[in-house]
Amino acid sequence: MKLNRAWLETLIFIALYLSAIYIWTQPLQKNRLPYGEYDAISHVEVADYMAVNDKSLVNLPHYIDFRYGTDNIYKPHTLWYYPSFHTAFAIIQVAAGERIVPIYILNAIFSTAIIIAVYFVINSLFGFLPALLSALFLAFSPLDFLPFLWGQWPERLAYAYVPLILYCFYRYYTSYADGKEKTVYLYLTTILFGINLYMHQLAAFHSLLGIAVLFIFLLIREKKAPFNPKHFSICAIILVLMLAIFPYQTGNTFVRFGVKGEEAKKGFELSRLVHWAPNPKDFTGSVPESYFSFREMHGLWTLPFLLLGIAVLALRRQRSGLFMLAWLVSLYLVLHRDIIGKATFLHRSLSASAHIFAPITAIGALSLASFIKQQKYRNYLKYAIFILMAISIIAINGNNIHILKNISQGSGILSPVPFEQSNIDTLKNAYQGLGRITTAQYEASEWARANIPLTSNVSVVGVPEPLYRHLPWMAVFSQRLNRFFENLSTAQDYLMVDYTDLILLNDRAGIENLRQFELDELKNYTLLYDKNNIRIYRLR
Repeated sequence: MKLNRAWLETLIFIALYLSAIYIWTQPLQKNRLPYGEYDAISHVEVADYMAVNDKSLVNLPHYIDFRYGTDNIYKPHTLWYYPSFHTAFAIIQVAAGERIVPIYILNAIFSTAIIIAVYFVINSLFGFLPALLSALFLAFSPLDFLPFLWGQWPERLAYAYVPLILYCFYRYYTSYADGKEKTVYLYLTTILFGINLYMHQLAAFHSLLGIAVLFIFLLIREKKAPFNPKHFSICAIILVLMLAIFPYQTGNTFVRFGVKGEEAKKGFELSRLVHWAPNPKDFTGSVPESYFSFREMHGLWTLPFLLLGIAVLALRRQRSGLFMLAWLVSLYLVLHRDIIGKATFLHRSLSASAHIFAPITAIGALSLASFIKQQKYRNYLKYAIFILMAISIIAINGNNIHILKNISQGSGILSPVPFEQSNIDTLKNAYQGLGRITTAQYEASEWARANIPLTSNVSVVGVPEPLYRHLPWMAVFSQRLNRFFENLSTAQDYLMVDYTDLILLNDRAGIENLRQFELDELKNYTLLYDKNNIRIYRLR
């Protein structure tokens, strides 16, 4: 049986994508306990509440409200995100019958959706080889897998919609220009934009700006603009209906857009216009400085091909080239939105650089073959370039030992990964050891959920302050509010005495002090739980 070329190309891409899923899920393969920064905690706890309680979430339960009660500034104490993303997590939890692993597997699929989106768009416009190279670039993109590790999950999925939205609008516009208007692409643009807004407003803003830039570019080339009042009215109705389903979250989206963040007060420096990335010093303590480095995130070796790709797209003046350039220009504008005072989460938009740099770099490299006039040798050279580029991506981008040199200084985290390692090892060793809660803490949290009243507070003593992140993780699985213990007069309801972190740290003095406190102060309280060096007392 002869294998169709299209099927063969699809199978090759599927093999690449499954390899990416395997690489990105390595933190879970080594340790099945949850990991990530506070963003990850919030996403897991919202989904977990839905799954465990078998109901959707409008008003926040007290243990979530304690931290996120004011994040929805339109309707405080309600869910600040559109619920779609977290509902998907809850469904997979229920279907799989497990609280941790299903969420992280589905999240890996969501976070790598950008690989599928870029492959589809580039394959449609430029063919298989540049599409596959683009996908390979993104499989090893630190700008994508670092936010994935940290917990910026809805944003990862949201960015996968940007190229799809722009592509649908591009297809609609060009079909109109050719006199064969295909309104289905206009409706798809609207629906995908609505879903994009559900996922994350930051990416939706990029999509909207991208449509505007693409419209201008195509208008200049085609000298006519599509406008059909009936079709655009239908699109407006579709979008209004989609946004009306979740009024609290839609209200939060629009109110937040009108709020100026603290970053905007710094003013805008004219020199920023000649820099692609924001100043890393403005985000110290948020992400590592290397996150803003082209050398570290993309590899300096790709720069000549990127510049060549931009030149080729501009000189050819084809529709597909305008699509890519509009995408690139729109991202430049997004990264410089502090001009209009919209600087909040400016650094997060930087991750979208890989999504456009990767295909332009691939196009630039493969365009070298076009300088050969003889078709036979041109094809040979194109495949040779493809092979060399693929090897370089794997050997260099997949093995850059300096990427996370200063990672422990970003996000306020406690060494989630070793300082110098390959990209693959970065994923494999992320949040190991004290970077996650212990099995004993997870089991104690589950016991608390089953045996402690919902509205109760649980004070925790024994967890060192640098490991404070363990407390909200335990709150996720106990679905009870956990806070640091201060003293018995302020402690409420229940007290958890946790020796596990001190034992792992081999802090003998801390262990002895905690043991003495327990003997002196808790002897008159009721011991409810005693397992794996964790005890829980009822105080009232």
